[in-house]
Amino acid sequence: MAAIRPVPSAGPASPAKLAQERSRATRRKIVSAALRLWSERGFDEGFETTTVDEIAERAEISRASVYYYFPKKEDILRELAWTTSEEIYEKSLRAIMSGERAPLVIDQIMAELGAMVARSPKSAVRRMLQVRHWSFENLARDAAAGGLTRAFSVVIVHAQEAGEIPKTVSAIEVGEMLSSIAMGCISKWAIADDVDLPAMLRRRAAVILAGAFK
Repeated sequence: MAAIRPVPSAGPASPAKLAQERSRATRRKIVSAALRLWSERGFDEGFETTTVDEIAERAEISRASVYYYFPKKEDILRELAWTTSEEIYEKSLRAIMSGERAPLVIDQIMAELGAMVARSPKSAVRRMLQVRHWSFENLARDAAAGGLTRAFSVVIVHAQEAGEIPKTVSAIEVGEMLSSIAMGCISKWAIADDVDLPAMLRRRAAVILAGAFK
């Protein structure tokens, strides 16, 4: 399998790229508006009672636009999970440019992922986990675009190019293991009390990295 590399900037954005960025910005506005409304009303009640018209008004877009991007409320939750993964991917790209060694970069990523998720209502995270299924489409999107697997994989590839770990280690497999660990930790945090999510993510990632970097 070919190595995963960040795509360098290629100058001015094309019309297609600009349209993609506008679509992404609109989707994020809808997700943010919906999450704020749900949280204000208590997630369980808010999720059931908040209308599309209210989400559209809070996002300052048309009702039709909300339906265009998200035919069902559950689709907004799926996008919330994906938006979080995208943000982690972007953070990973910035982190490897800092020159830090890969174990520290992944430790930072896990800490930030844990902090981001922990700011959300547990009931919202539980509902999100219920609707986020590991279909072929989701797995392909995570590996090919800015998902958790790719976020971890680019760090491992960078470490291989820097000579920190052998190239015989599969960056994708390590990325998949770290992504699986992250989802498992988030699931446990969502149903348990007194769980320090960032700390748990960092500890479990360290176990995987100890094997990859030995």
